[in-house]
Amino acid sequence: MFENETYENILNRMLARFPPTFDKREGSVLWDLLSPKAIELAQAYEALDNVLNFTFASTTYGEYLDEKVKERGIEPRKSGKASGPLLINIPSGTEIIAGTRVSTNDQVPIYFVTKQSVVSVNGSATVTVEAEEIGEQGNVLAGAISIIYGDLASVATVINPESLTGGINEESDEELLKRYLADVRTPSASGNKYEYVEWAKEVPGIQDARCYPKWNGPGTVKVVVVNSKKRSPSAELLNQVYEHIEAKRPVLADVTVAGVDEVSVDISVKLTLKAGSELEAARTSLISNTVSYFESIAFEDTTDYMVRYTSIGNAILDATGVLDYSDLKINNLTSNIALTETEVPVIGAVTITIE
Repeated sequence: MFENETYENILNRMLARFPPTFDKREGSVLWDLLSPKAIELAQAYEALDNVLNFTFASTTYGEYLDEKVKERGIEPRKSGKASGPLLINIPSGTEIIAGTRVSTNDQVPIYFVTKQSVVSVNGSATVTVEAEEIGEQGNVLAGAISIIYGDLASVATVINPESLTGGINEESDEELLKRYLADVRTPSASGNKYEYVEWAKEVPGIQDARCYPKWNGPGTVKVVVVNSKKRSPSAELLNQVYEHIEAKRPVLADVTVAGVDEVSVDISVKLTLKAGSELEAARTSLISNTVSYFESIAFEDTTDYMVRYTSIGNAILDATGVLDYSDLKINNLTSNIALTETEVPVIGAVTITIE
C-alpha cells in the first residue's frame, strides 16, 4: 500500500515545497537537513506496511496469526513429546538416573531420556522415557528402542514394551490458517456438521475431519478424521476425539468416530540411474517423493479422488540419481487408482530393478 513512499519520493516532495531560489542540490544545507527525515519517514512507511499485513490472516504469520485466530475462539494446537514405558535389564541394585539417554537403532536415531531415577530390582527396572524432540517422529513402535548410552551401556539392555504415544507436531501457519478460513467460511452452530468438524480438529494430532449426518439413520453422526501425516489416527487418538465430541455434542446425537481408510499402493518400476548414483539413495528419495505426493492429495476437498499414474512417474523422475524409468506399475496396474472421499493412499511395497 505504501510502496511509493520511498526515500527518494519523500525527499523530492519535501524539497519541492521550497521556492526554486533555494539551493536543493545534494550536499546543500537544505538537502542535508531533509535527507535524514526522509530516511526515517520511509522506514516508518515500511513499518506501516507490515502492520497492515499483520492485520489480515492471509498475510500474517507466527505469533501474530495466533492472536488473529484467537479472535474467533480458535486456539493453535499444542505440540507434544512422545513418552511411554521403557524396560531396562540391568543388575539388581543399579541406579538409573533421570536423564539417561536411549535411542532407536535407526540410521538416523530418535533419542529419548528417562524422566525419573530408579533402582533396579530382580534384574530390571521400568522407567518413563520422553522424546528429546517435539513431534510425531517420537511415536515409535514397541521394540524400537534398543540402545542405551553412558556408563550403563556395557551392563544394560533396553526395550520399550509398547508403542510410545503423545508426540504431536507443532501446527504450521498453513494448517492454522486453513482452520481459521474454514471457521469463517463454513460457520458452525447448533450442532451442524461444521461444528462436528471443528470439534474434531480441536484435538491435538488431528489435521482434518469430515462429518456425515444421518449416516446410519436419524440421530446418527459419523466423523472421519485424519492425522497430520494424512494417515488414520491411532486408537488412542480416535478415542480422544470421541470423548471431546461427546462433551460438546447435542444430547440426542449418536456419534461414531473413525479414521480414514488407508489404501496401500504398491510400486514396481525399472530404473535407469545416473552415473555414480546409488540404488539405496534413489529408493529412499523415491519413497519420500511418493509419500509427499500422497500427503498432498489425501483428504483434500476435491471431486477427483485418485492416485494418478503420471504423478507417481513424476515422483520417480524427481528422485535422487534417477535418469529414467520404465515398466512402472502401481498395484500391478498402469492406470490411475480411484479412491473414495474417506480413503487415503499410503506407500506399500516398493520393488525396484535396475536397467
